[in-house]
Amino acid sequence: MTAAGIPPGVSGRVTGLGLKLLAAVALLAVTVLAGTCIGETAIPLETVAMTLANRLFDAGYPLDRIDEGIVWAYRLTRAIVAASCGAVLAVSGVVLQSLLRNPLAEPYLLGISAGASTGACVDAPCLASNIFGSSAGSSIGRVSGL
Repeated sequence: MTAAGIPPGVSGRVTGLGLKLLAAVALLAVTVLAGTCIGETAIPLETVAMTLANRLFDAGYPLDRIDEGIVWAYRLTRAIVAASCGAVLAVSGVVLQSLLRNPLAEPYLLGISAGASTGACVDAPCLASNIFGSSAGSSIGRVSGL
């Protein structure tokens, strides 16, 4: 360790990978905020920011309860779930490609898509009649995909 606490061989500056990661996180935040602002009812960015400040930090900004409810209960949760699903799909693709050591690997290669469609076909009648709930069909599809 040097006097500044930086390990030898590390410059202490933001590297190219760190800068790309910072840009990706900033782009994700902008996308989530845009997804929260855009909708059937136009809600300005400052209203979204004030809603977040009220809910997260108890800021006390005066806001319309309807706009605050739309942002907090519907749009923000939908945007966060969409971002999370995209991240999980990206990670699963990377894992599939690295396990198979094939940069062109796809879910059809191992029958993962066939198992998912089997689970969806089994799950549709179960959801319609509410016999087993939604987890039964997904479990059957997961097992049949193996």
